[in-house]
Amino acid sequence: MKKSLILIAVLIFSLDLTGCARNNVNKNDLVNRDQNVTRNNITNVRDNNDYDNRSRMRVADDAAKKIADLKEVDTANVIVTENNAYVAVKLTPTSRNKDTYSIEHKISQRVKSTDRDIDNVYVSENPDFYDRMNTYASDIRNGRPISGFFNEFTETIRRVFPKAK
Repeated sequence: MKKSLILIAVLIFSLDLTGCARNNVNKNDLVNRDQNVTRNNITNVRDNNDYDNRSRMRVADDAAKKIADLKEVDTANVIVTENNAYVAVKLTPTSRNKDTYSIEHKISQRVKSTDRDIDNVYVSENPDFYDRMNTYASDIRNGRPISGFFNEFTETIRRVFPKAK
């Protein structure tokens, strides 16, 4: 009788242990997560976090007006992305064969004087680039979604300014 009681107690105890042990599989993963991390795009808004960098593109009309005030420049378009300014200019007929480096330097100084956050100024007098920049500036002013032409704009910049950052 004593042996059977011990045997029953051991069986109950071992069943109890195996039942509790089985419930402990992979339950610790939630406890070990870092709870102090801010997740990207918490509100699930498209223009938050990842998309924000792509949509920071604006027309710098003040800079364009200052550039157009130069005697060498007829008209100008300036589009700014982050800390870069892309300038498309039409030079006056008398300044087309002059020293372009000094003209570009003057343009760069004018752009940087309007916005202290601009570190890099890229200038081109290419007529095709001027037309494209004019179209992009018009689209931005008219409220066209930047995401619709951002990739095209980026590719244009890569072709015209291969060393752009």
